[in-house]
Amino acid sequence: MTYIRLFTFIFTSVVYVACASASETIYPVVTYKCDVEADIVTLTNSLLKGDEGATFNYSDTDGTYSPWNLLDIDRSTSRTRIVKTRKIKKTCKLSSGEYTVTIEPEVFNRNLSGTCDASISSAFTVTHNSVTIKELTPFEDDCRSHSPIITRVTVFGKTSEVKIKRIARSKFY
Repeated sequence: MTYIRLFTFIFTSVVYVACASASETIYPVVTYKCDVEADIVTLTNSLLKGDEGATFNYSDTDGTYSPWNLLDIDRSTSRTRIVKTRKIKKTCKLSSGEYTVTIEPEVFNRNLSGTCDASISSAFTVTHNSVTIKELTPFEDDCRSHSPIITRVTVFGKTSEVKIKRIARSKFY
């Protein structure tokens, strides 16, 4: 009987913690940085949770962007739906030429009440002297898979190499 009580207590605790974590609002943040001295461009993909995310001041000056700010949303009584997306283009002159990074929302479902609920991410494209060197690439493939998530993209001016860092989805969320 003691084992059953212990199992019940542990199971209930795990379910409570999982539900509490799942209900916390998550705010995606993409950060862009052009570092001419280091001869690199860096994009980072991260999350803010709860109050920290709700009060975060996204700023073009600081290079911080939310994919939610790149959407036009129709909020009717029957559904909430994404009707338009926008892009941000940032240009950086490094040793080998001009690099343009385009940041845009990665929309999993235009119906925000449907599959994936109100979950979105971001995607990026990198061009060098008007030639695409990294085609449109989402930071995460979809809202349900267990595929790794891109957390950092580094573009090296000297070589035009685009290096991507991925981590397990379980470590990101």
